[in-house]
Amino acid sequence: MAVQVFTVPLYFDYGATFLWGITGALVGARRGYDLSGVAALALISSTGGGLMRDGLFLQNGPPALLQTPIYLLIVAAAAVLVFAVGARLDHYRRYRHFSGLIQVVDALGLGAYAVVGMQLAIDSGISLPGVVLIGLVNAVGGSILRDLFMRQEPEAFKPGTLTVVAVLISCFVFLILEKGFCFSPYVAAWPTIITAFAIRLFSVRYNVRTRALRGFIQEDKDT
Repeated sequence: MAVQVFTVPLYFDYGATFLWGITGALVGARRGYDLSGVAALALISSTGGGLMRDGLFLQNGPPALLQTPIYLLIVAAAAVLVFAVGARLDHYRRYRHFSGLIQVVDALGLGAYAVVGMQLAIDSGISLPGVVLIGLVNAVGGSILRDLFMRQEPEAFKPGTLTVVAVLISCFVFLILEKGFCFSPYVAAWPTIITAFAIRLFSVRYNVRTRALRGFIQEDKDT
C-alpha cells in the first residue's frame, strides 16, 4: 500500500503566496521603493523560506520556485497590484477584517510549510534536529530575509507574539506522531497544522508574548 504524502493544496499554496507577496510588496511601497524593489520584497516574503530550504539545506536540484512559472507569475501579479493601487490596499489593511484575514493565512501557513520542509528533509535523510531546523526555516525564513534586506532586526528574533514558538511546537508534534506513533506524513500533518494555527492565533488574540532575557545589559542599537 502506497504511503500518502502530504502536499499543501494548490489553492492554499497559491493564495498564501499571493497574500504574503502583497504583504512584502506593501512594505516596499511604504519605504518608497520602485517597482523592482517592491517586486523583490514580494518575492522574498512569499518564497524566501522555500529558497533557503532548497538552496542552503537540501540542495536536491533547482528550487521548487524555479520548477514552475506559476510562483513567479503570482509574485509579479502581487507586485503590480500594489504598485498600481497600493495606497488603497494599505488603507484596507488597517481594517480589522482584512488584518484578521492576513493573520489567519499566516497562522495556517506556519504549520503547513513547516510540514512540507520537514517531510522533504526526512526524505533526504537529514537528522531529526536538522529536520526541525528545516521545518522552521521553511515557515519563517521569508519574513527573516525580508527584514534583513530592509536592514531591520528580524521580527522573529525579537520579543513578540508566538511565531517561532508555534512552529517549533508544531514541528515536535509532527515528529512525535510520525516517528513515535508511526503515523503517515499525511495523517501527522493535520494535527501539526492545527497546533501551529491554534498557538499563533491564541497568542495574537490574547497578546501572549515572549520576553527578552533578564539580567543582561541592553546594547545600544545605534552603535
